[in-house]
Formats: sequence, C-alpha cells, structure tokens
Amino acid sequence: MDTVEAIGKVLLVGLVFGAGLPALFAVGMRVHSLGSDQVADEGTIVSHGNPAMRMLAYAIFGLVALVILVALLWITRQTIYYYTDIKLFPFGYK
Repeated sequence: MDTVEAIGKVLLVGLVFGAGLPALFAVGMRVHSLGSDQVADEGTIVSHGNPAMRMLAYAIFGLVALVILVALLWITRQTIYYYTDIKLFPFGYK
C-alpha cells in the first residue's frame, strides 16, 4: 500500500503544479481582460473596466509567481545551504 499511496501523492502534486498553475494563470488572464477597458477599432473606449477585477488578476499573478519562486528555492535549498550556510526551510536537509 505504500507504493500506491506514494503514486497517489505524486499524481496529486503533478496535477496541482503541472496543470493547476497554468490553469490559474489562465483564470488570471481572463479576470484581467474583464477588468480592462474595452476599446473599439476607432480608439474610443466602449466600456470601462472594473479595477477590482484587475486587482484580483494581479493577486492571482502574484500567487503564481510566488509558488514558482518557492519551488525554485526548494529545488536549490541544498546548494544554497552548502555555499551560504543559510537554511531557507526548517526541514528537508541532509
């Protein structure tokens, strides 16, 4: 059962990071387009955007960037610890 449980954990993490982050980014793009001004071909503004939707989109983009940054730091934690003696995370060191 340990093997099946491990496969399930890997599958879940793969779905969250493999498909979840691009899907969240796509939601942020859609929310940003709803919050932006709609401009006609002549250059006139057809409808004004919603600033709250734009702020929500920026928050989603920030979350995606934060997850990517933390993932990169997690991957390089051993190297950072080896060269600088700084533990970025309180666990996961050999």
